[in-house]
Amino acid sequence: MKNHKAIRLDKFFGVAALISILVFAVMIYSDFFVSSKENRSSSSVGKDVTGEQKNSQNVEDDGTETSSGKLTVCIDAARGGKDTGLTYGSNKEKDITLEVAGLVASKLEAHNIKVVMTRTTDEDVSDESRARIWNSSDVNVCFSLRMNSYNKDTSVSGAEVYIHTTQPEESVKFADDILTSISKETGMKNRGIRSGTAASDKDNYYINAHSKCISCVVNMGFISNTSDLNLVTTQKDKMAQAIADGIVNYFKQAGVY
Repeated sequence: MKNHKAIRLDKFFGVAALISILVFAVMIYSDFFVSSKENRSSSSVGKDVTGEQKNSQNVEDDGTETSSGKLTVCIDAARGGKDTGLTYGSNKEKDITLEVAGLVASKLEAHNIKVVMTRTTDEDVSDESRARIWNSSDVNVCFSLRMNSYNKDTSVSGAEVYIHTTQPEESVKFADDILTSISKETGMKNRGIRSGTAASDKDNYYINAHSKCISCVVNMGFISNTSDLNLVTTQKDKMAQAIADGIVNYFKQAGVY
């Protein structure tokens, strides 16, 4: 009889121990998953708030903002380094384009427009490198500054702007605003908007053929013409102002400035 009671007590303690283990396991399980859920919730909220704060930093009060941030323009000063470009006397195309480009950049920045330049010094820059710059900088528009020449008749003058042969509508508007501004503010002859290149209406300038944004090539007159040359050398600030004003006007007409 005593042995039977001992066996029953052993069973009782065994069952009690098993129940205790199960209760402990349930408590650990519950605590682990509740904590994990809370951590996941806190992490998600933190990411959402961070995202909202980043977006709010792109908002400005001066009207020079698009849905992706500040308006950005890429200026390509043609030629450079060993490539002097067109020359007339001691004047070199590479120097003229770089000087005017720098002035245009300053005037655009005064309007709180971000500027990216393909070159800022007299250096060799390949077409491929230029394309990488404007296509990786999230620019809204890009344009190249060049000069024209016609030594057979130095009376030939005027500014002209070249766009892609497909004549994209926005490129036409962009080119027209720049060209109209140049003609109006400097008095330089308006030779119109052209597609292709100065050499062929079937080819395209590299910037027009390889840019992912609105683009054009601005020929700032003829280096072989005394009047045109004077505007881009001794009066280059006037030319730069005209180009900058044309760009700002384009953004205004587009409703993003």
